[in-house]
Amino acid sequence: MTGILIFLLFVLNAILAFAVVLLFQRQNRLMEMEKKERQLQKESEELLTAFLMELKDENEQFISKINTLQREMSIHAGRSEINDEVKREQEVYLDDTSQLNTKAYSRMQAVHAYKVNTQKETLPENAIVDTSELIEDKKEFSEEVYELYKQGMTIDEIAKKIKKGKTEVELLLKFHDDLN
Repeated sequence: MTGILIFLLFVLNAILAFAVVLLFQRQNRLMEMEKKERQLQKESEELLTAFLMELKDENEQFISKINTLQREMSIHAGRSEINDEVKREQEVYLDDTSQLNTKAYSRMQAVHAYKVNTQKETLPENAIVDTSELIEDKKEFSEEVYELYKQGMTIDEIAKKIKKGKTEVELLLKFHDDLN
């Protein structure tokens, strides 16, 4: 009788040990998945941060070019309707930014820079800017990137050709691949 009880206890111990090993393996798999998710999240945040910083830099460059163009136009042509319109847009832009917190302001700058960069075209010094013609005449930035990518160009070559950041092109292609 004691032999049967000892055997039964031995079998129960073996089953418990097996159950502990299974639970340990599942816990390790779960921990690995969480680690991978955290790493993926961190990489995504870094990529988006780099993208936003690049957009911010491009926006600042664009604003400085607009300001120099505006100064040159005011020197050569005096006050014109375009100068007044640019000033009104800048005043509205500055009023809006003073009311927003920094996070919303950064996002607004990024959106504004993206819109401006997709519509930007090099102009002669004394050219009058007509934004409606630029919007109609300019091919969508994303369409141009997709076409160049389909032609077999690398991300670096595309970025150099269209004079945009490598990160911006890379993100656009990545999001396009995710949508398809």
